[in-house]
Amino acid sequence: MTDSSVVRAASTGSPPERRRRYRRASERGERLWGVVYALPAVVVVTLFMGYPLVRVISYSLTKWDGIGAAQWVGVRNFSQLVHDKVFLDALLNNVIYASSVPIEVVGALVIAYLIHTRIPGWWIFRSTFFLPAIYSTVVVGVIASIGLQSTGLLDNALRAIGLKFLAADWLAHPGTARMWIVLIVVWANIGYSVLIYLAGMSSIDPGLAEAANMDGAGPWYILFRIYLPSIRRVAELVLVINTITALTAMFTYIYVITNGGPGFSTYSAEFFVYNKAFTFGALGYASAAGVVLSVLVAALGFLQIRMISGSEK
Repeated sequence: MTDSSVVRAASTGSPPERRRRYRRASERGERLWGVVYALPAVVVVTLFMGYPLVRVISYSLTKWDGIGAAQWVGVRNFSQLVHDKVFLDALLNNVIYASSVPIEVVGALVIAYLIHTRIPGWWIFRSTFFLPAIYSTVVVGVIASIGLQSTGLLDNALRAIGLKFLAADWLAHPGTARMWIVLIVVWANIGYSVLIYLAGMSSIDPGLAEAANMDGAGPWYILFRIYLPSIRRVAELVLVINTITALTAMFTYIYVITNGGPGFSTYSAEFFVYNKAFTFGALGYASAAGVVLSVLVAALGFLQIRMISGSEK
């Protein structure tokens, strides 16, 4: 709505009535411009997220190999998933991989605090912890897969210092393979969380910590009683980001480090989807697994947001 039309709409009636009309006309104009500005983003999201999501849901109700005609099977794919041990174990593995989340959330907070307070050698810590973050996930995975072999760097180092009895083929056993994947994810991603925390801490008034220090407060008290409440929103962001990563961004680590082995023991849910779709050609079944995973992640994200919002009331 143009300014002239707003003026015309408000030019009749008593002064209070004209003011109300002018206000209503201005609000309509602002809403119209809001729609115009948001329209390009809505179109992009609809084309690149909404349409693929609808297609995946439709494929999940079919038996399709990605080439021929899709055959309608209804909810049969979902009923089979409920009894698919490999898929259920893959979901359980995602829960195991999510054990990296509290390590990253709390560990990154402590590291960021040490860097923020400028402990001796703080600049070395800042570079060391962020260094893995500049590598691609593939590079991190290749380094890990080579270093954890029976003839890799870790076992050679153990033999060199007389701890040969600790040497093992770490990726050949399900338990140790999953353990190392969790540690590698923490090592690769903790630098991002540290940077986010540092950005949040930079906005805190340094006078608060100085006053607490003068009153005899220790560093842990200052961190958890002064810093953490001040950057609560930042901590919530770190929690949500790392949770989503543990549930939906494990594919590259699994593919490069273990390729799902030994057997199916290190499968994640998204690796299961990939394998079913592009190794076995069961795109309808893989779509159903993807829909289930998406619903679980969305539900968990919604639950986290509700819990965070509820704790603030």
